[in-house]
Amino acid sequence: MMKVAIFIKNNELTALHEDMIRVVIFNMEKDKVVGVENTTIELQNKESIVNWLSNKSINQIYLSEIDEQTHHKINLKGIRVKTFETLKNDKFYNSLALSSPSTNKAKVRQESISVA
Repeated sequence: MMKVAIFIKNNELTALHEDMIRVVIFNMEKDKVVGVENTTIELQNKESIVNWLSNKSINQIYLSEIDEQTHHKINLKGIRVKTFETLKNDKFYNSLALSSPSTNKAKVRQESISVA
């Protein structure tokens, strides 16, 4: 199973400079969404987000932009990073923009956590 995390604020991709970030995690099997988790995290520092992603077994993240140092640290954990500038032809991301939430039958779980 692949886990994809999308960092959003006000229904748009966001960067890691926000204090509170909404993260939507999609559990994928064979290019199909089999689960969705909505989480709000409190970002203490960028190192904490790297560890959080690793602990959640995230394989790929989508965000608006990222600094080179954080990008490198995330890549070292084996997590693929996609920023807004690389998403023009991204099939998964574009399907999200065009899909209606009512057509998604995946189970949604809400939680708020603090990442230290």
